[in-house]
Amino acid sequence: MRSFRDFMEEKVREYYSSPREKFSSFGDFFTAPELDRAFGEAIADFLYYRLKDFDTPVILELGAGRGLMARDILNYYREKDAELFSQITYLIYELSPYLREKQRLLLSEFKNVGWVEEFPEMEGVILSNEFFDTLPVHVVKEDKELYLSEGGEEVWLSLDDERVRGFIRKMGYEGLKQRVEVCLDCIEILRRIAHSLVRGYHLVIDYGYTSEELSKFPEGTVVGYKKHRLRDDIYAQDMDISAQVNFSALMEYGKDFGLKTVLYDTQRNFLASIPHFLTQLETLSYEESPESIERLSRLKTMLISMGDRFKVLFQSKGL
Repeated sequence: MRSFRDFMEEKVREYYSSPREKFSSFGDFFTAPELDRAFGEAIADFLYYRLKDFDTPVILELGAGRGLMARDILNYYREKDAELFSQITYLIYELSPYLREKQRLLLSEFKNVGWVEEFPEMEGVILSNEFFDTLPVHVVKEDKELYLSEGGEEVWLSLDDERVRGFIRKMGYEGLKQRVEVCLDCIEILRRIAHSLVRGYHLVIDYGYTSEELSKFPEGTVVGYKKHRLRDDIYAQDMDISAQVNFSALMEYGKDFGLKTVLYDTQRNFLASIPHFLTQLETLSYEESPESIERLSRLKTMLISMGDRFKVLFQSKGL
């Protein structure tokens, strides 16, 4: 008998450590950086003047996939501001040996990129795109927690973890008659982020919800994806398993850790507020080459089909 949380942790670790293709149209899902370089460039544009406030800014990316967002951010700064580019150190926190090797190959031209196993003390920005949704969750319903039997059957047992109970009390979820997902690992990562940041920012882009939206998910948000299809047999197959991010928890616990919420919005509104992204949209809309038409379609995907489902949280510390 093991908790769903432990099951999810094991499956996610196995999935991302395997060499099987995961990203893009050939894998199980795609992320915004996989769609087009404009996504990473937009993030770089958003952070540009903020990074210039630091003498030796550090960017720490959590879970960098194949390294595409890192590449696009670094290319943007190299072309826009050579002096700033020379001052930046770009660090990646990646647990998958397979993905670390992919990232090293893709980013080999950049001499200011490194990999870390711990979060260093730093001034700059800690950022992630679709990282928190892969962290394991405890699944709770009416004072019971979800476990799995040796045969893979769901079993509900008494909720005995006081840390989970404390989360439910803090977030005001007591008495709810629905499944509630508690990501203690998310809170621990957030604590480490706050401890790492001497002065700077924390940027999270992921799909998720707030406490006010919790009632939309009476059966929870855990899902599995395989070959771009939503699957309901997550106990039986090797696939991408994730849970939507509780952004209210990141904001509430963030206050305890000294992280001030600067911005919380949809990905659509976030991208639409960034000059570089809007310039890319306008430029591509006037061009008629097949490549430009395809790129314009991909940018619209970021705004429309992904625009409301994905949220952006921007926090600051020591500023």
